[in-house]
Amino acid sequence: MKAVTAAEIKEIDKRAEEEYKIPGALLMGFAGRAASDIILKTFPNADDIAVCAGTGNNGGDGFAAAYFLQMAGRAVKIFLCGEAEKITASASVYYNICRAAGIEIIAESAAPGLSGFNLIVDAVFGSGFKGPLREGAERIIHSINSSGVPAAALDMPSGLPSDGEAAHWPVVKASLTIAMGLPKISLVTWPGRGFCGALEIADIGFPQALTSSDKIKTELIDEEFMRSAALSLKMPGGADTNKSERGHLLLIGGFDGMEGAIMMSAAAALESGTGLLTLISTAGARRAIAGIIPELITISAETGKIHETIHARRYDALLIGPGMGRSEYAAGIFKEAMDAFDTGTVLIDGDGLFHLPAYLESAVLKSGVKYVLTPHFMEASRIMKKSVDEIKENRLAAAKECALKTGCIVLLKGPASIVTDGERAYINTSGNNLLAAAGSGDVLSGILGALLLRKAAPAQAACAACYFHGKAADALAQAGKRHLRATDIISALKEIIP
Repeated sequence: MKAVTAAEIKEIDKRAEEEYKIPGALLMGFAGRAASDIILKTFPNADDIAVCAGTGNNGGDGFAAAYFLQMAGRAVKIFLCGEAEKITASASVYYNICRAAGIEIIAESAAPGLSGFNLIVDAVFGSGFKGPLREGAERIIHSINSSGVPAAALDMPSGLPSDGEAAHWPVVKASLTIAMGLPKISLVTWPGRGFCGALEIADIGFPQALTSSDKIKTELIDEEFMRSAALSLKMPGGADTNKSERGHLLLIGGFDGMEGAIMMSAAAALESGTGLLTLISTAGARRAIAGIIPELITISAETGKIHETIHARRYDALLIGPGMGRSEYAAGIFKEAMDAFDTGTVLIDGDGLFHLPAYLESAVLKSGVKYVLTPHFMEASRIMKKSVDEIKENRLAAAKECALKTGCIVLLKGPASIVTDGERAYINTSGNNLLAAAGSGDVLSGILGALLLRKAAPAQAACAACYFHGKAADALAQAGKRHLRATDIISALKEIIP
């Protein structure tokens, strides 16, 4: 499923009316009916409902929903946020229908408290809102949030911008958000995701050719996405295949005292289907690691000989960084490896992301190699020379900027992880807060390293890796886990990755 900006949904709405001859008022009626159906299903006992409606088209969705809720036997009152004379043409159709149906409409200035209802429908602002709030709107949002009554937001929680930006004013804290046609970026990324509660997508009659258009550059990594990617993610080889045909992944990391990071990456890569796996680490770390993972080939990292070591065998992908540390020795090994690896895909994670900015000051990434970065916020901050708070202000925009700055595929880790090449972006839908555990990122990089050996493009492999990583955490949560170790994710992968 696509996710859209305010401008993109506006364009869909315009084209539906102009090219497909679907009147805007008819789409509004579809939206109101779909919202009513979802509300009745989600809140079957809500029989006394307040609809807070603005004067724009989002208010029109609210008027239409109010009418259908009353027709379903619910007691409904409308609180009009704004002046009746400013209601848009399409919205006025349903405003007048509500008046004719005898639904009480109360002016904003005369609105009492909302605590006496058992459901509030928020239809004050939709996807076109940018902020800041005017005083009257801030008052009604405060009334909704302080009422103690669950709120169902139509299209967007009022006060929340649509395109992933953080809001610096009050926003409706919804129990349910019903997105019209397609989810907006802020409903599927943080911090906006925290305001919308459960998310439902209402089919309001937009032609599929518009909602699935290639012109929409952001997509959700969901079951539909994974079904379309299944063929390219298929394990290489047929019935007579051998281990080499399943690819050879080279790992560099796990230096003295930090062996655990690369061992988790290695274990995850093996559980994800790697054919051959080789680790370059320090001599001391090699002695500690050798034999613990029987399938792992280990080699000592000798300064000045990394080029020779890498070119002694064919490697299809390189994962560099987990547990490398930040010493001058580690920086030297990083530079040698980056200079030497000249084919396939390089995945940079962990301490490799610390060394990358300094490397790029004096070197250029090879045109014949594909690169994937998997930063968390602090690592992205270092690469982009921006504060973590600036990155969190709009995570999608930050991820795209990082990809364009580096020329790499970027997987910005966090809730609703984002994969992007700077133009197209993919937002993950799996996972939960169990993933906030030490070593979770090392496991993710191991999964991704293995998937880079399959036929999928690097961006598609990155999407699949974060989806499988999240699905493993979801399976553990469903099994009753309330806390996990990163190694628990590895154990769950055998039921997740095809």
